Amino acid sequence: MVKSVVFDETGQAVGSADERVAILSPRPGWHEEDPDASWQACCRTIRSAIADAGITGGDVAGVGIAAHMGGAWIVDDQGRPVRNAICWPDERAQSLLTRLEIEGSLEEVFRISGNGLMPGITLMILSWLNANEPEIRKRAAAVLSAKDYLRYRLTGVIATDPSDVSFVPGDIDQRTHSDRLVTLLGAHGWDPMMPDIVPSGAIAGEVTAEAAEETGLAPGTLVITGCGDAVANVVGAGRSRPGEAITVLGTSCLNSLIVDRPGREPEGLGFLFAMPDENYLRILPNTSGTITMDWFLDHFGGIRDAAGKWDFPAMEQRVAATPRGADGVLLLPYVNTAGVLAPFYDPRARGSFFGMSNQTTRDHLMRAVYEALAFATRDCLAAMPGEIDVLTLTGGGARSAFWSQMFADVCKIPIEISTAQQTGATGVALMAGVAAGIWPDLATAQAATLSISARFEPDPLASAQYEDWYDLYRDLRDVYRGFSDRRSRLLEEVRA
Repeated sequence: MVKSVVFDETGQAVGSADERVAILSPRPGWHEEDPDASWQACCRTIRSAIADAGITGGDVAGVGIAAHMGGAWIVDDQGRPVRNAICWPDERAQSLLTRLEIEGSLEEVFRISGNGLMPGITLMILSWLNANEPEIRKRAAAVLSAKDYLRYRLTGVIATDPSDVSFVPGDIDQRTHSDRLVTLLGAHGWDPMMPDIVPSGAIAGEVTAEAAEETGLAPGTLVITGCGDAVANVVGAGRSRPGEAITVLGTSCLNSLIVDRPGREPEGLGFLFAMPDENYLRILPNTSGTITMDWFLDHFGGIRDAAGKWDFPAMEQRVAATPRGADGVLLLPYVNTAGVLAPFYDPRARGSFFGMSNQTTRDHLMRAVYEALAFATRDCLAAMPGEIDVLTLTGGGARSAFWSQMFADVCKIPIEISTAQQTGATGVALMAGVAAGIWPDLATAQAATLSISARFEPDPLASAQYEDWYDLYRDLRDVYRGFSDRRSRLLEEVRA
């Protein structure tokens, strides 16, 4: 989705609009976007959000932007896309990743970057292009992330920020690009195309006259550099202090802990991103977050409301009537083609339902989906360094009181919900507000605009009942891991 949200000086969303972006898949496992189509969707949603707020573009003090990280949005010296953007769920570089794993290179990658590799990470994509589309590099002038491309269209300025550099990946200790990683991952020749790094909250440029015409914003409106969505969500949830934990229940379920140094624990797993305040975000992601729910509903159906949208309250009523443990049905929610990055590393891992019979209904399967994402989150939190006393839950799934209570029961810790409804947009809006002089600093902006709207305490009985199901879930994922390589080799034979 492309979402545009207008906030007032109290941090309240007063206008919004969103539009679904087409996922292009010219070959199985490929995940692309048309950059021009994404920009046009951005323009339309900005215009609609401004209209929804009942203001004019001249009333906007500043613009912040966040977007999905990784992948490659490549432009020529005129700023025109040289091909479709390749996005992070793409798996075309899987064979390269397998080779690096066999060679034992992943440990050095993690030591430099603090990041586990996945096929859709930027340098992996560039390496694949070197081998398969070498003409692209000859035409390229810059390699951007999604937010950097959209910001370029707004301002005409090519740049990036430390958070997105983290996922190229770069040198996390220095917060810069890494020549060694470019060489190690086979992305030679792309070094000159890496953009300048500008602080996330700095003013990166102003809305151009052309972009103003397309978006309805006023020419000269300041635009900050912005940051990757993982970091923006944490800022927008009001969390900025080391030791605070946040789970973004979105497309990818990002289980995050703010730390004051670039620590790598647990070794070889997950991500480590630079935050705008010199802290770091340690992430152990379940790459299959609400994409699992989307997949289930798209293929197995569900209850819709009068407008034809999914009626989650009605579906949750039916799921709530199904016993904990879904009458013995468990789901390993590894449906993302990126595989699993935490709490173990296996880009070949895929999902599976277990325990079905001819008595199994769609309600059982759907309850298993809800429970699986809670189990997967606990699995990742258990691998985090230190004790987590409370978890802030954000993202679309956090709007469900039913699901939030389930997370508290499964994870056995209190769950807090931030007042921010669009945490990614809120995060970069607050940063833009600081740049525009509305607040003196980010901490003040967060304190002035954000609070906790709900808190869910673990139910002792439910937690006790879930404990054995969680143990079975962990045993299942270990058993199924043994099949990943075999399945992958068989699939390669079929596709050859």
